[in-house]
Amino acid sequence: MSDGPDIIEELDVSDPTPGQPSGAKIDLTQGPIQGHILRMLGPFSIAVIALISTGLIDSFFLGNLGGEDNPKAGTIALAALGIAFPLTFLGNSANIGLGAGTSSAISRALGEGDLERARRHSAAAVLFALLVMSVLVTLMVLAMPTVTSWMGARDEVRTEALSYLAISLPGLIITAVASMCNNTLRAHGEALLPSSIMILGAVLNMIIDPFLIFGLGPFPRMEVAGAALATVIGNGIGMIYGLFLVRYVRRAIDFSGITVKTLRRAWGTIAAVGVPAMGTNMVVPVGTALAVAAVANSFLGAPGGLDASEAGVAAFTLSMRLELLSVGLLYGLSACIGAVTGQNGGAGRTDRVEETFRVCYRICIIWGTGMAVVLALVARPLVGVFTNDPAVLEMTVPYFYIVPITIFAYGFVFVSAAGFNALGRPLYGLVFTVIRSLALYAPGVAIGAHLGGVTGAFIGVAVANIVSGLVARYWSLAKAPMTAKKT
Repeated sequence: MSDGPDIIEELDVSDPTPGQPSGAKIDLTQGPIQGHILRMLGPFSIAVIALISTGLIDSFFLGNLGGEDNPKAGTIALAALGIAFPLTFLGNSANIGLGAGTSSAISRALGEGDLERARRHSAAAVLFALLVMSVLVTLMVLAMPTVTSWMGARDEVRTEALSYLAISLPGLIITAVASMCNNTLRAHGEALLPSSIMILGAVLNMIIDPFLIFGLGPFPRMEVAGAALATVIGNGIGMIYGLFLVRYVRRAIDFSGITVKTLRRAWGTIAAVGVPAMGTNMVVPVGTALAVAAVANSFLGAPGGLDASEAGVAAFTLSMRLELLSVGLLYGLSACIGAVTGQNGGAGRTDRVEETFRVCYRICIIWGTGMAVVLALVARPLVGVFTNDPAVLEMTVPYFYIVPITIFAYGFVFVSAAGFNALGRPLYGLVFTVIRSLALYAPGVAIGAHLGGVTGAFIGVAVANIVSGLVARYWSLAKAPMTAKKT
C-alpha cells in the first residue's frame, strides 16, 4: 500500500482538471480509498488525542486535589465535572453538528466543481455558527441551575459544577468559530492544517491548566473553574489561528462575495445537514445527562447516601474520560470519512462511497479490539493515577473489563452518522444515534445502576454499544443510498 504523494493528486485551483473537484486541495475521488483514509487518519488522530489529553489532564489534576485537610476534594471535583459535562458536551455536540453541515456543503460544492460557492459557504458557516451558538449558550446559562439540581448535584458538587459552567459555556461560542475553520479545511481534503488548529488549542490548554487549577506563580487558585478558563483561553488562540489559515493561507473563505441572497442559500444548505446533525449529536449528551442522573440517584437511598452518590458519579465520570483513550482514533476516523464520502458522493462515485464505509468499519474492529486488550491489562494502575479515593478506584476498574470490547460497535454508529452527514443525508445518523443514546444507553444505564450500581451501569453501556453498532452497520450497507444530495 502506497502513501504520501503516491496516493493523492494535487490540483491547481486556478486551472481545474475536468471531472475533478475544482478548488479541492486534494482530490479524494481518485486513488485508493484506504490510502486517503489512512493519510488523513494520522494527523486527525493526533489532534483528537491532543483534545482527549486536555480532558485527561483536567481529570488528573482535579482528581488529585486535596490532602489530609480535605480528602474528598478530588472526588467532589470529579463529580462536579461529571455533572457539568453533559451541558458542555451539548454545546460541543451542537458545534460538531454545525461543522458537519459546513463540511458537507463545502465538500459537495467542490465535488460539483464550484470553488466560489464553496468559499461563500465557508464564510456563511462562520456567521451561522456565531448566531446559533449565541442563542444556544444563552439558553444553557439560564437553564444550568435547574439542570444541575435535576441531575442530582448537591452542596459542594453543585457549586463547583456551576463555577465550571459559568466559564465554559460562553467559551463554546469561540469554539464554534474554530470548528468552522477546521471543517472548511477538512472539506478540502486537508489533514495537517485542520489538525494543527485542534492541537494548538489543546496544548495551550494543558500548559495553562496547572497554573489556574493550583494557583501557581502569580495566578489565583481556581480549581474546577481554572480548568474551564484554561480551555477557553486555549480555544480562543486556536480560533484566531484557524481564521488566519482559512483566510490568508488557503484563501478558502470569502466574506466579500456574500449577499442576502447567497447568505440565505448558504444557510439553507448548511442547515439542511447541520441542524439535523446538531440534533443527532445533541442526543448523545442528553443520554449522558440521563445516565449521570440515574447513577447519582441510584445511591441516595443506599448505605452511604450522599457520599456514595458522589463517589458513584465520580467513578462514572472518570470512566467516561478514560473511555476517550479507546475511542480517540475512532473520533479521528469520523473526521476523515466525511470528506471522502462528500467529494465522491458529489462526483457520483457511489462505489467509492460504499468502499469508504467498509474500510472505516474494518478500522473500527481492528482498533477497538486492540485497545480493549491493552486497557484490560492496565486497568487498576491507570485508574489509580487519576484518583486518590479508594472507593472511586474500586467502582471504576470494572469498566475496563466490560465496555472497551464493545467500543468498535460504538464506532460504527458515529462513523456511519458522519459519512451520511457529508452525503447530505443526516437523518440516518439521527436515527442511529437516537437508538444508541435514548432507546438503549440511557435506559440501560438506569436499569443497570438500579440493579448493580456503577458496574451494572457499565453493562448497560456495553449492551447499547453492541446493539446500536450492529444496526448502524447493517442498515448503512444493506439499505441506505450511497448517493449525495445536490447542494
